[in-house]
Amino acid sequence: MPSSQESAAVSLNWFNRLAYLGLLPCVLGLWMQWAGFSLGYVDGRFLFAAYSCAILSFLCGIWWGGALNAPQHPSRNRLMYLSNGLCLLGWVGLLLYRTPVGLPLLLLCYVVVERMEARLKPNKRELTDYFRTRTRVTYLVVACHIVMVLLSAGGG
Repeated sequence: MPSSQESAAVSLNWFNRLAYLGLLPCVLGLWMQWAGFSLGYVDGRFLFAAYSCAILSFLCGIWWGGALNAPQHPSRNRLMYLSNGLCLLGWVGLLLYRTPVGLPLLLLCYVVVERMEARLKPNKRELTDYFRTRTRVTYLVVACHIVMVLLSAGGG
């Protein structure tokens, strides 16, 4: 029977794999936009913006859940308000995905998530790898947003 440390390592390995695999729809959206490829009414920019918004909503939901499960946390109210505000801002970005404002708005939301998480990271040794992966993947997502903004601005 695996120890709790071995079990945590296995689940963290799955988390790492899933986090990096989660970049594939972003890359697919970038490729579709670059190639001018669409599936019916879904072009690369829409796929990218919709997936970005979904993941942003998921990240904000993690904050909401954390706030619900930590009633004594000093940042509880800030987390709840910020999670809702960022989620709504992300959806505005999705609705405006065809304008010059939409994708940069989504990009900004990811930067705020990363900066807030950098301030809120617990000092638990077992979560170090988790947050390292989250930070790396967030930077890759931000880079993908920058590329999509450039592709979209260039008419690609």
